[in-house]
Amino acid sequence: MLLDVGIRRARRRLRRHRRDAAAGVSTVATLIADVELSAPTAITLPNGTSRVLALVRWRGVPIGLVALDGNGEIPAPRLRDALAARVHPPDPPCEPAPPAAPLSVVVCTRERAEDLVRCLDGLRPIAAAGHEVIVVDNAPLTDATATVAARHPVRYVREPRVGLDNARNRGLREAQHPIIAYIDDDAVADARWVDALAQPFADPAVGCVTGLVLPLELETQAQHVFEAYAQHRRTFTRCVYTAADTRPATAGVVGVGANMALRRDLALRLGGFDPRLDAGTRTCSGGDTDMFARVLDWGASIVYTPHALVWHRHRTTDAELRRCIFGYGVGVYAFLTKRLIEGGDLRALVVAARWLVGPFLRAARRRFAGEAAAPVRLLLLEAAGAAAGPARFLAEHRRQRAA
Repeated sequence: MLLDVGIRRARRRLRRHRRDAAAGVSTVATLIADVELSAPTAITLPNGTSRVLALVRWRGVPIGLVALDGNGEIPAPRLRDALAARVHPPDPPCEPAPPAAPLSVVVCTRERAEDLVRCLDGLRPIAAAGHEVIVVDNAPLTDATATVAARHPVRYVREPRVGLDNARNRGLREAQHPIIAYIDDDAVADARWVDALAQPFADPAVGCVTGLVLPLELETQAQHVFEAYAQHRRTFTRCVYTAADTRPATAGVVGVGANMALRRDLALRLGGFDPRLDAGTRTCSGGDTDMFARVLDWGASIVYTPHALVWHRHRTTDAELRRCIFGYGVGVYAFLTKRLIEGGDLRALVVAARWLVGPFLRAARRRFAGEAAAPVRLLLLEAAGAAAGPARFLAEHRRQRAA
């Protein structure tokens, strides 16, 4: 009996593997490399690795992402030629952002000590530069997070109410500086992350800034699949969003909560993050998108800058990946349900229809062009989450009102 179950599971994994490969998704480990275009050096690939995903910089500033195939070593001359054919230095040249005035960095976490160690190690130089780092331990079950925080130059606080947006709001209240940067506990900040994220706030019309998110590693099939799913949202072009050109109902295009910064006074004026949304609730996600929409509603602009970079550890197993993608679908439609019911935003209906169809059309175009695309099985899973989103939002709303 157990043998039969094991065989069936193995067959299902093999079928998923074949479908993902047919969609153009890599099935081998990919080396993540960081290359300076003005002076590239050879890349050595570990055994069993034949593919490189290279972040290309110019004078330290991210300007592009290039996938390369190779075995053993990619010599510097070949690397320079391959990169020069696909990525060009910016004209006029861009310079790294100047050092930022002190701001507050908030890391919300719950029982992910291993990820948190990596994240906080990456924030050590930021703390050393005079910025405040706050770790918000959300409804902890153990002392693991407190133990990790005690070994780092951070301020540790506990938020007893479960939910990512409750933790974000606790960080918002605890912060001592006018700009608050949020980074996920499974992400690692690039060296100039804070400086680049803070620079657009020199314009008083800017209420929020988001940045670039790249994979920290691509070692498992699930991580490759997520990368194929997420890559269409990525750009190396600076963007400015206002309510005049971006409907708040489409605010998901401006960025993600894993890499965002807000003016503290504006976020407080807006009432903080909606605790009915995001991780730890029935709605699974959507709290960041909802905040972006309300910033636009207020009349402030949102800037996306690719110079503010974090490296994100994608989900490593298929089970984690499926939960994540289903949750994204739930969160998007929970957010749209809120816009429709509480804000009377009829545009949410149009966005809901386009959001369901769009991913399938993008995947078809990418496959036709011979490029990697998100597998249909994931798109269907996300659509299933979307179908559950409205009911889950209403259920979470009722639960919190009754609490």
